[in-house]
Amino acid sequence: MSLDAGSETRTVDFAADDVPQWRSILSWPAAPSIIFLVVATLGVGMVTDGFLTIANLRSILEQAVLISIVALAVNQVILSGEIDVSTGSLLAVCAFVFGNTANVVGGAWLPLLAALAAGGTVGLLNGFLSTYGRVPSIITTLGMLFILRGAVLLGGGAQVLNMAPESRIFGQGMIAGIPVTILIAACLFLVMEIVSRHIIWARNAIAIGGNESAARTLGLPIRKTRLIAFVLSGLCCGLAAAVFLGQIGQLQATAATGFELKVIAAVVLGGTSIRGGKGSNVSPVVGAVLVGVILNAMTLNRVPGTYELLVLGSLILGAVSFEGVRQKLLTRGH
Repeated sequence: MSLDAGSETRTVDFAADDVPQWRSILSWPAAPSIIFLVVATLGVGMVTDGFLTIANLRSILEQAVLISIVALAVNQVILSGEIDVSTGSLLAVCAFVFGNTANVVGGAWLPLLAALAAGGTVGLLNGFLSTYGRVPSIITTLGMLFILRGAVLLGGGAQVLNMAPESRIFGQGMIAGIPVTILIAACLFLVMEIVSRHIIWARNAIAIGGNESAARTLGLPIRKTRLIAFVLSGLCCGLAAAVFLGQIGQLQATAATGFELKVIAAVVLGGTSIRGGKGSNVSPVVGAVLVGVILNAMTLNRVPGTYELLVLGSLILGAVSFEGVRQKLLTRGH
């Protein structure tokens, strides 16, 4: 049997005596998170009134869509062996670019192009500093997180943007009864799947993240591959900004604070290795839904919002620790 996880394909023979079924399941990066998601959803649904209602499940999906859009790109950054923690502040910057452009020219498409340009430019800068500038990506993007948030607070600290209905189509629109937000996330996932299966860049990213020394020996374009991943992360922040503003309709300078933690949590909870080289496009999507379920359950059970960062940080540490245990289980006996 062949389990294909987008960017990573593993062949599994369930009939083989030397490969237990549990090990075959664990070998797919997203499998444990899918099991946890099902158990968590059913468990919370049994003890929390209103959790399994259509309206509440739709609310979870809307939150997960926003996280998924950025997590699908950050997933590629992590697969290549780097990390991007600037996405929360970059999302806020792109949202201000989108909102101010929309208030000047109206509509949603030109503001979207402006937001994409802003996100892509910052992503390019992150990538250039991390690859050609040889600054560790955690330092580059952490510094960018503070710089961008400071710029937003200085430039828009007193500004509250209110969006006109025609500028909110990416967050409020419907096509054939399906929310545009879900269609955007689904299309982005399909694009990433096609890229992972048919574009050499995605395969290079996994090879580089899995073993940089071997990739360098083979002559793979390490810097270029990682640079493209950072640009993709910036572009997806621009797209997410349009969805974000469409959903909430109003913007302040503190918007998306801590969003980067939700993105990182989604990627690692979904099963992508924080060390790079192992993961799939399914991982960030499942992780985003799981983050949405957990945060929604906290809200319904009236857990103070001040505990959100504590929970997200614990989830990230737990997921990274579980990855180490999973690898030991998979390699035991080999």
